[in-house]
Amino acid sequence: MKPGMNTAELAWLARWTGRSWTERLMLALLCTAPLVWLLAGTASTWLFDVDEGAFSEATREMITSGDWGHTTLQGVNRFDKPIGVYWLQAASVQMFGLHEWALRLPSVLACWISALALGRFAWQLWGLPAGVMAVLIHSTSIGPWVMAHAATADAVLGLWLVLAALDLCRFLMDGQPVHLRRVALWTGLGMLTKGPVAILIPAATLLLWCLQQRSAKALLASLRDGPAWLIFLAVCLPWYSYALWRHGDEFIQGFFVRHNLSRFDGAMEGHSGAWFYYLAVAPLLWMPWTPLLLGMGRKITSFWAEPVLRFALMWSGFVLVFFSASSTKLPHYALYAAPGLTLLLVQACIRSSKRAWTLGFVILMAWLALCTALPGVLQQSAHWVRDAHYQNLLRSADALNQPLAFVLCGLGLLASCWLLFVSRARHVAEGYALAAIVSCMMLGSVVMPWWSQTLQGPVRQLALASRDLPGPVVQWGGHWPSFALYREQMAPRRAPGPGEMALVRFPSNTVPAHWPVIASARGMAIVQRPLTEPAQSP
Repeated sequence: MKPGMNTAELAWLARWTGRSWTERLMLALLCTAPLVWLLAGTASTWLFDVDEGAFSEATREMITSGDWGHTTLQGVNRFDKPIGVYWLQAASVQMFGLHEWALRLPSVLACWISALALGRFAWQLWGLPAGVMAVLIHSTSIGPWVMAHAATADAVLGLWLVLAALDLCRFLMDGQPVHLRRVALWTGLGMLTKGPVAILIPAATLLLWCLQQRSAKALLASLRDGPAWLIFLAVCLPWYSYALWRHGDEFIQGFFVRHNLSRFDGAMEGHSGAWFYYLAVAPLLWMPWTPLLLGMGRKITSFWAEPVLRFALMWSGFVLVFFSASSTKLPHYALYAAPGLTLLLVQACIRSSKRAWTLGFVILMAWLALCTALPGVLQQSAHWVRDAHYQNLLRSADALNQPLAFVLCGLGLLASCWLLFVSRARHVAEGYALAAIVSCMMLGSVVMPWWSQTLQGPVRQLALASRDLPGPVVQWGGHWPSFALYREQMAPRRAPGPGEMALVRFPSNTVPAHWPVIASARGMAIVQRPLTEPAQSP
């Protein structure tokens, strides 16, 4: 017996080693298949501002400067996130070059590994079909899928939270110290990726479990485990100590106060919402699987009787309640509930009737139709958008490649319909999963590239066109960090000085008419401020 392995793990290992090479090959193909739809569109979708552009440009500046202990954005200290995700992006760029897909690769791999970890956990508990469903649910739900396509820290943090949740659940079930020490490793990596939230969620779930059990045994065991504390501190303390030594109070105020504490008691950058914000957002993030969970109705109360599902309810419930109480509300915060919600959805799949699957499939078809039709509707009704700049971007954009979208959807949905309604009942889940995969492929190959070309096309075009222009180009009247990345030169946010060039929205009331336009593209331009201003007539 391997140290730290429980009975369920030994049984799972015995089932795996007893399989033929053909079965192992099929399982290997099932494990690698999610990479197909997770990678779809990562190379053809341009970086979105502000978040993707900011993370990516900060990574480029770190590589250029050779200072891998600190990040800047446009030359200004950046304390938004710890160093972990920048190291991963920089390693990917160093291996594959400065490409969109290389910057997104850490997020893709994080989502993929999260799905496999959840699948292995579900397989150990409920069998191979449940494990396959866990992989499919996590990798095709719209929230995790979108985060896998984002060059930000959230998918990587999501990986550490998934691994921490699964090992914390194992620790609470069997009390093995090895699981607690792995929790310490994952929370340390999470602390290095995004900060205190990586500790808060597992710690709060542990506390809720102890309160529900009316026993502090697990809590005291975790507090007394010296090796776990050493692992945690060894992972995250060196960089935090370095950052504190290098920046002092500026780091404390910038990272801990502004970007952590202030997010809870004040809405940052206008990201606010009502108390029921996540009640509306969370179901959308787990489309197309949400209808199955909602269709459980009163049956969902039976989940509480099973320890693992009770843990899943506590984890996901705490995340949704805590971030509902926060003043700053962003959709991806709900994704931290992924470990719990994915396991709950697996059980919903196991217990759902064919009627629930059929209703979910109808909702899925409506979802696909909306995603396909929305770009065209917005182009025809651009006046619905209040901002004149975005109105112009929508009106001037190329039309969505709807024939390709409809062909992809049609072929996939025909196969899904056959599995759902014609084939035997045991194929219902496979048909639904195929439809979910089709939706991801369609979004990745058609819809997401269109949105990026519509919203980011002018920024990227002007950045590439200005690479050979002498001197810096500043950003004036907006925040487009991807411009600096594509130009491969910093672009500070400020008004241009005499003789300097600036990226601006155009036409603009703030840009004098006599300033020459160096280049323009769909509502944006690079203008140059003259060395001397003309004398004003009295």
